[in-house]
Amino acid sequence: MKTLIYEIGVIDKQGNKHPVDFKKGLNVVTGKSSTGKSALIEIFDYCFGSGENTIPKGVITSRAAIYYVALSVNEQDMVIARDPDIVTKAFFRRVASFSSEDIVRDYFNSTYFRPLGEFKKHLRDFFLDIDDVDESLAVRAARRFNAKAATPSIRSFSSFMLQHQNLVANKHALFYRFDEKEKRDQAIDHTKIFLGLVDQKYFHLSQEKERLSADVRRLERQKETNRRTSESYMKNVGPVLSQLYALMGFENEPISLEKVLCHPQDAKDQLDKIIVPEEIHYNSNAASQYYNNLNLERNQKTAELRRLQRQAASINKHIQEEERFVENVKQFSSPRNVHISTSVCPFCHTEKDTLRESAEKLQQAITKVSGNLAQARPMKARFESSLVEVQRNAEAIGRELTILTRQITEIEKTEKQLAEQKSLYENVLMQKAKLFIFLDTLNMADDVELEKLIKDLKKQLESINKELKKYDIKKGLERASEKVNEYMAEIGGHFEFESSYKPINLNFSFETFDLYHLSQENEKIYLRSMGSGANWLYCHLTLFLSLHKYFAELGDKCAIPSILFLDQPTQVYFPNFNRDNSDTFEEQKNQEAEQRRTLNVGQDIDEDIKAVENLFSQLSIYCDELEQVNGFSPQIIVTDHADNLTLSNGVSFDSLVNGNRWRMRGLIHPSEE
Repeated sequence: MKTLIYEIGVIDKQGNKHPVDFKKGLNVVTGKSSTGKSALIEIFDYCFGSGENTIPKGVITSRAAIYYVALSVNEQDMVIARDPDIVTKAFFRRVASFSSEDIVRDYFNSTYFRPLGEFKKHLRDFFLDIDDVDESLAVRAARRFNAKAATPSIRSFSSFMLQHQNLVANKHALFYRFDEKEKRDQAIDHTKIFLGLVDQKYFHLSQEKERLSADVRRLERQKETNRRTSESYMKNVGPVLSQLYALMGFENEPISLEKVLCHPQDAKDQLDKIIVPEEIHYNSNAASQYYNNLNLERNQKTAELRRLQRQAASINKHIQEEERFVENVKQFSSPRNVHISTSVCPFCHTEKDTLRESAEKLQQAITKVSGNLAQARPMKARFESSLVEVQRNAEAIGRELTILTRQITEIEKTEKQLAEQKSLYENVLMQKAKLFIFLDTLNMADDVELEKLIKDLKKQLESINKELKKYDIKKGLERASEKVNEYMAEIGGHFEFESSYKPINLNFSFETFDLYHLSQENEKIYLRSMGSGANWLYCHLTLFLSLHKYFAELGDKCAIPSILFLDQPTQVYFPNFNRDNSDTFEEQKNQEAEQRRTLNVGQDIDEDIKAVENLFSQLSIYCDELEQVNGFSPQIIVTDHADNLTLSNGVSFDSLVNGNRWRMRGLIHPSEE
């Protein structure tokens, strides 16, 4: 997802703003120790919904009143922020166009703070339009309170964006937050969503496939055993028996339905003795009462069905309106220029600018409206979820109505026959015969009905399987892994791996998230076994640059933000720089060189400088090449001690620093009061 950070900053307790500006492509923040460089990645993480404030304790945390990040997501500008004193809430404010001048203490009005959980869901909606990720309704039913599975969170994105100081050259871990198994498993499971391999329809189809498959298995078991369940008996035998008792005028059931179902042949023998002319109660209103109850129940079911049908039509209309709205917004554009002549008085020849000013105000209004329209978020996934549920309920009500209508029709037919001079007992005998036929031929009738149901369900399943086959997640993940491996071979060849790992042949799997070097002897050498801090660093860089190159290639299909933080990547070359207190990088470099000569350890510092210059050169080349190919580049933010480097592609290092050089100041400046 095309994402760009404009500014990361702090509002201190005196209301002063301390911003750090960024541009597209490669950005470098350089400076000595304890100036707040590493705090930038932590501020971003905290503002991006982290439940824990990991900003290093010190000057920043003691003076900060607000941490904020201004960013753009697919050209929609917004400001997110956290108040360290309000840990359960986060700030979100969308703007038509970000301006750093707007950011003051009063900008962070309390009305824009919302509960942290709600904040994360709202921010996620800018990257993903998905509401339900359950593939199995049975698994959902087994959860407490029938809860839905956890939907993808913006916190999963941070694993692909952040390489902290203790992670960027770590031999035991590649991804942020993967030390917690639940978060690791969730991020891996949701990757198919992040890469655009599945959408909301996929999960609804999977649920429907499971439901229909379960119905088929259930009906096939019934067919094999040739027995009806209690519900099936009620549907066929119950109504006929109830109508027979109503015609006889029985107020109470002589033989209960349960006994008839348990012992059909014995029930027939008893009914032969009971269903006789002498037992008919001609004055009873049981038949009328039974008919009225059926009509009342049918009216209620009909009203419920009509309500569901209206609801489904309304949801369909909303879905169509949203599709039309989104299509129209894509075609909408505001006028770039206003051409109007100055009005001149025909008598005194005085020029008037009133009309020009009105036209310019109109242009500004149109631009603002078009911007607001473009920022509207889709709700199609939620509508589709509601529509599926309504359709399922309507289908169940429809089946119940069919059964009720059949029973009412039978009673009306009997009353018509009575009006045509047929005796009541004749109608009783006809109903009795129908009941006995059901009892005698029940199994045979069931087989026919079951076969039809199974055939219809299998036809629906066949259609769903065709739709699901289009997704082919496994193959999609394999293709993604192949692409990333291809990019790693290209990118890794420009980094200075040890000779024993050349040519570098890194392999990564989106299914397991494992990374290993495949040697010429086809031996898998995992990161933890490779040795050398430089190798670990270059494995991290090669993988993450390749991932973001693939994400950029996917464009809007990929939900992962196009941002990558690299904190202190050169620490493997300058391990002593964590005590860097010099006023210039050159001075610190000379101290490091002198220390190495004195202790006679490490290679010549000039060799390390060349490796560091190559590292930054490759990052710069990477951003430039992706900009040319895709029209945009992932934004890479590097915080480091290195400075005054000469890059091989001719780009000025100062242009990458862009004023963010912290030798005489820090993030909160002055750094000390």
